[in-house]
Amino acid sequence: MRIVLLSHYYYPEVGAPQRRWRILVDHLRAAGHDVITVAPHPHYPYSDRNGFFGSNVGRGRRRVDVRLGGTWDTGIDGERILRVPYLHSGSSMARQLLDQTVSATGAMSVVIDRLRGRMRPDVIVSTTPALPFLLAGDTLSRLLRVPHIAEVRDAWPDLISEMNLVTGAVGKYLPGTLTQRLEHRLLPDLLTRAQRRAAVVVVTTEGFKRRLEQRGVTAEVVRSGVSLAELEGASGLTATGAIPLVPPAVETSPTGVDATGRTAADRNGLNLLYVGTVGRSQDLSTSIRALARTEGVRLRIVGGGVDTVELKAVAAANGVPVEFHPQIAGAELAAHWEWADAGLVSLSSLDSYECTVPSKLYSLMARRIPVLGVVAGEAADIITGTSAGEVAVPGDTESVAAAMTRMRSRIEAGEEFGMNPPAGMNPRDWVIRHASAAAMGRTYERVLEQVVS
Repeated sequence: MRIVLLSHYYYPEVGAPQRRWRILVDHLRAAGHDVITVAPHPHYPYSDRNGFFGSNVGRGRRRVDVRLGGTWDTGIDGERILRVPYLHSGSSMARQLLDQTVSATGAMSVVIDRLRGRMRPDVIVSTTPALPFLLAGDTLSRLLRVPHIAEVRDAWPDLISEMNLVTGAVGKYLPGTLTQRLEHRLLPDLLTRAQRRAAVVVVTTEGFKRRLEQRGVTAEVVRSGVSLAELEGASGLTATGAIPLVPPAVETSPTGVDATGRTAADRNGLNLLYVGTVGRSQDLSTSIRALARTEGVRLRIVGGGVDTVELKAVAAANGVPVEFHPQIAGAELAAHWEWADAGLVSLSSLDSYECTVPSKLYSLMARRIPVLGVVAGEAADIITGTSAGEVAVPGDTESVAAAMTRMRSRIEAGEEFGMNPPAGMNPRDWVIRHASAAAMGRTYERVLEQVVS
């Protein structure tokens, strides 16, 4: 079948949506399907593509010309990409929304202009977190009379009101009564209607599926998948943005040497690493404040986002050992994971995040890297059920500090994580069964075939 994917985020950018769809496009093309991705020129998380291509991740990558009618590009594995215009986004929420709207509008124009007749798709897939792309997919579905699969990775539209997105973006320009109506009624109703019209809404957790079904939305769960390269222990960063495997200890290792090659004498304190987006949703400030209530815990943050400057100020104000590093890839990122004892997975305390599981959790579990999860709901249940690490209450500094202290004690004692899990499945085996690239690809292909038939 011919599949058109509408996405604001795609390779060679690095991130969870980019990684998910690099893996899925590979799987679908290998299964014989024709996939065309419609996405803006790479620029995330920078304001424009010059910033991206000048970064460690983008330097040396292929560029194509910017044209209003779209530009054909070729992905790393030969997949076809239609690059559409974008707006220099900046760090404000309003500018980011305008950027996404410009790209979504360009995507609609390009699909109508170029993908007609014998190029007409059998199905259109839109993917958030860029909400205008959901509306673009809905509109194109009705214009071209083809089914629409709306992928909603997070709890949208619920997060609009919970995060006060309209107020944060344009609140200073509009009356309070109007922003309240937009946040709590008009925009959520608009997006919910688009979700109901979709042939199916793909979500990543069981909890959010149940919530959507209560609203009359047809939903299916397709968890984010860990690639085969990651599961087999690929060194360095893969094309999908995967973090490297920290090899497990083997029986031939000298007594007292752990999976990172450190002896018992070397295990002093806890090296905690966060890799990913540095934004409001992650609430890393709680973890930074928690460091001030612990001893021997060192935190590195590798990535970029709107909260970076504020987090540096929080770390300085609390006098805690936090290192900040820009978004990187390859051997440089591998070196950070060689330093780390555990990975940090963090979300804010919003109710809807109880229906969210960050894909980096699966990557850590697959590599047998202990997890400090500042998460609730389904993500916390997975960590607890597989004995993958420690869990803390989001937004609760005391709870996070206590979890850090427990993890430090376990790391210093050389304890192995994932042993005798309550759910009867260790972290890596759980991921292989529920959140591997193979499981994700098979499930997505089944959903596509059901929709097209």
